[in-house]
Amino acid sequence: MIPLNGSCQGKDSNLNRLEGPIDDLIHFGIQQKAFPGAQVLIYKNGQIQLHKSYGFHTYDSIAKVEDDHLYDLASVTKVLAATLAFMKLYELYDINLEDKVSQYIPILKNSNKKNTTFKEVLSHSAGWLPYIAHQNTIFKKNGNLKKRTLSSLPNRKYPIQISDSLYIHKNYSKKIFRRIKKTPLGELNTYKYSGLWFFFLPKMVQSLSGLSFTSFLEKHFYKPLELEHLTFLPIQRFSKNTIVPTEKDSLFRKQLVQGWVHDEAAAMMGGISGNAGLFSNAQSIAPLLQMLLDQGTHQGKKYLEPQTINTFIQQTYPNSLNRRGLGFDKPSIDPNQESPYPSALASPDSFGHSGFTGTFVWVDPSHDCFVIFLSNRVYPSRKQRALYDLSIRGTLLDYAIQF
Repeated sequence: MIPLNGSCQGKDSNLNRLEGPIDDLIHFGIQQKAFPGAQVLIYKNGQIQLHKSYGFHTYDSIAKVEDDHLYDLASVTKVLAATLAFMKLYELYDINLEDKVSQYIPILKNSNKKNTTFKEVLSHSAGWLPYIAHQNTIFKKNGNLKKRTLSSLPNRKYPIQISDSLYIHKNYSKKIFRRIKKTPLGELNTYKYSGLWFFFLPKMVQSLSGLSFTSFLEKHFYKPLELEHLTFLPIQRFSKNTIVPTEKDSLFRKQLVQGWVHDEAAAMMGGISGNAGLFSNAQSIAPLLQMLLDQGTHQGKKYLEPQTINTFIQQTYPNSLNRRGLGFDKPSIDPNQESPYPSALASPDSFGHSGFTGTFVWVDPSHDCFVIFLSNRVYPSRKQRALYDLSIRGTLLDYAIQF
């Protein structure tokens, strides 16, 4: 049971009513080794009510988490990069959600995915497999790397760095796309979470706009919103000691992963993918969530049309057991579920996403609030599951809603 002492000495009694329980919650999570440190930001009733950093990068308590430090967002990338980019393409190029994905991604035209629509794939109801463990295909039986995969030294054939000591073949991403193309399809119109479509999104952005995925996001969202710490490949822009490490990878990179994306498939795409790869601190995420909460406008500038946002954040298939919006996650709708996701108090119009590394963003328009929680629950290993067992993220959202 999580203790709620309200022991924090806040600067004002109203803030203390929120800060005390949250301090207790996060410190309890650290004590239970759910994560070694975290960042929390809560926006409610038109302003940021709490923004704090807790704990350390690792359990050795050497590097303290500061507000400007960056976390690996994992699948939160799907909403703060991929879905946002698609929403802008949807507006700029008059995309129909019933259009077939293969109309925009030629490699899929002669595949079993040729009839998949954007509506199906964005709501995770297209029958695509959840994931491909590409990292399991790169080693020989003797443990050596296969040819045309990775190299410990950079050269013309291996120019793309994916960890402190590994470089990937310049054409390896083509193998990833071919593998996705060949995967079998499951049952259509049945909810099955899949990250595979999001690997194609950067190619679609480039094809339609002429801009790279990162340049498109910078132009339409990140730069005008002044999101200085929201980025792919953070090691190229920030000091390594300001980037919180994730896992001690004993299977693929065989070292502590710090400054490089934790997700293996995104790493093998060179660190830039619609599936994962984005890093940030809480402060640089907040303006994006506020823009979505405020129907596409932030500080007088319009980024998206209100109707676009409403289309993407609502449940795509009402009266079904698929809770998902388009790209965005939604609250659970199964009445038989013992612990409602993400929390018992989240309103039906709320939306967000979680990340494998221990991250979480959630917007609740009915309660005029949003929550950002960043952690590295996968340190030292992804086997660490106390974050889930203790329902830290859901409890945090409940506190924000009740404030």
